[in-house]
Amino acid sequence: MTFLKVKTLFIIFFTSTLFSQNNFLVETSVSASFKMGSMQSESKILYTEQGYFSKVKFTFKGKGVARLMSRDMHNGTMISFQDSTIKEINFNKKKFTSKSFEEVLEKKKENQIDDAIDKDDEIEKFSISEFPEEINGFEAYKLIIGESNSTQIWFTKKSLEPGFVKTMKEQINKFENNWFDISGDFSKYGIDEDIVIVKFISRDDNGSFNFDLNTHKKINAFPNEFKIPKNFKKVRKL
Repeated sequence: MTFLKVKTLFIIFFTSTLFSQNNFLVETSVSASFKMGSMQSESKILYTEQGYFSKVKFTFKGKGVARLMSRDMHNGTMISFQDSTIKEINFNKKKFTSKSFEEVLEKKKENQIDDAIDKDDEIEKFSISEFPEEINGFEAYKLIIGESNSTQIWFTKKSLEPGFVKTMKEQINKFENNWFDISGDFSKYGIDEDIVIVKFISRDDNGSFNFDLNTHKKINAFPNEFKIPKNFKKVRKL
């Protein structure tokens, strides 16, 4: 192989690495059961310095009269800060929409609901493990809340997220809520706000809820699964 070929290959490799190194992949799974039925979901989220990409599979199986609400969805969202657009994707229908930030914000303003929640400062009985354990491949501490240990949370002591991911989350919240990002204010338990929740279990007489963080890492690529397939049709409304 000539020196010129070696130099060319090195430049290609260096350039591709330079432009792809700031990608962050998050994969989660959620399951829940309650009187009306049960649900399961799997989500994959990719953060870059220019945008946000998500794929979510969601299944709900209703019981009794709620059977009519049963559904099986596979949707995606692409938020680009390069061209200020938001694309909503329906993988089952093989269709997608594309709207500007202005359109989305105007629609959100029309449907705005005052959902302010009073902050609960009451501290329930709780305990935090002295030593970490490995959960889902992460070194995590365990927080137990409540007299009956009904809520159990495993968390990292420090955030594993790069700065651009935190910034991107703040920007994304202007357009949509990430229902699969389990977070909260645990300062009343003496826990830093930058923790990452690895596992969350909650059970009571009404049902159960389970959350697992499966992947939370930097990747040096842009997976093809976050791209809109060429055979998908652009429509005005899904």
